[in-house]
Amino acid sequence: MSSASPFRRSAPEFPSATGVQRLQSLAVGSAQFAGFWSAVVLPFAMLALVVSGSVAEQAPLLVGLLLANLVALRIGHGHNRD
Repeated sequence: MSSASPFRRSAPEFPSATGVQRLQSLAVGSAQFAGFWSAVVLPFAMLALVVSGSVAEQAPLLVGLLLANLVALRIGHGHNRD
């Protein structure tokens, strides 16, 4: 006879792997989408800063936009690649 209780669970129940994978896929896809389109739009903000002639006054802003663009390029690199 077995000493195991029929009321005791042998392992905790976790969400199904497919649900977790779907959530992870959605999060990664959303981040890549936002990164891709940010990388498309940010150069226009930098161009506006250069055209307005205020680059010398707001150099840290230009550097920040450039760094944000590089990060967006890295994150959005795999967008819509199936």
